[in-house]
Amino acid sequence: MSRRWTASLLAMPLLAALAIGYAYPIGYALVLAFTDPISGQVPRLSNFTDLAADPLFWRAARNNLLLPVASVVVELGVGLGLALFLALRFPGRSVLRAAVVLPFALPEIVVLTIMRYVFAPRGYANAALAALGVGPYDWLAPGRPLAWATVVLVDAWHVTPVVFLILLAAVSGIPDELREAAQLDGAGALARLRLIIIPLLRPALVAALLLRGVDALRIFATPLVLTGVEGVPVVSTYAYHQWSDYGSDATAAAAAVALAAVSVVLSLPLLRARVAS
Repeated sequence: MSRRWTASLLAMPLLAALAIGYAYPIGYALVLAFTDPISGQVPRLSNFTDLAADPLFWRAARNNLLLPVASVVVELGVGLGLALFLALRFPGRSVLRAAVVLPFALPEIVVLTIMRYVFAPRGYANAALAALGVGPYDWLAPGRPLAWATVVLVDAWHVTPVVFLILLAAVSGIPDELREAAQLDGAGALARLRLIIIPLLRPALVAALLLRGVDALRIFATPLVLTGVEGVPVVSTYAYHQWSDYGSDATAAAAAVALAAVSVVLSLPLLRARVAS
């Protein structure tokens, strides 16, 4: 038996698992999205026209673009700062690295449950502010900008360790000789960062942006647990709302298909940038 046939046979279980786990649900969602819920005729665009006429969907779609952008910007900025700092050699560095990674090691539902207590009206955040003579604030009030910012903060806090690890590996791979030579030539810290470190980190930055940018588009649990279905809606929570509260499977499938299409379109420039880098 040739090596190609052997490789194909060994890959068959994985391909079968992918077909069962991904291909069938995706295909079923596509059929359901284009099926008229009343007549059962296919293909029909009635589910998508229902989405276009729903103000909550457009609010969710807007949040689904703005939330990932804000969250990824925070993650890249904080992750890069932590990577540059914790790449330095000093006592206790390993302990600090472990502390930075800890939020991502916790299950998401545990993180979100803790954050519900932190940002509750009588939670730890308001207690800390009260000690300073400030507040209290209703952090998770539905539809408020503060709730939006809190969702971004919690999501970034939980996932920044992923960006940090990617960038830390890249920073650690930069030869010390380059930075020392630049320092001897009179380049300050900002000049070394701009002219040496950032250009060398470009592949890692693009990889982190691609990984988190695509993943952030499917944000679901954070806004749902913290603010409810309509507090800070996104397309995935909107689809869940249609399915669980209204029993509208077709509308939920249409919302999911729309989100998948937008995710693919927005991912293509990032993929090209990753290949180019």
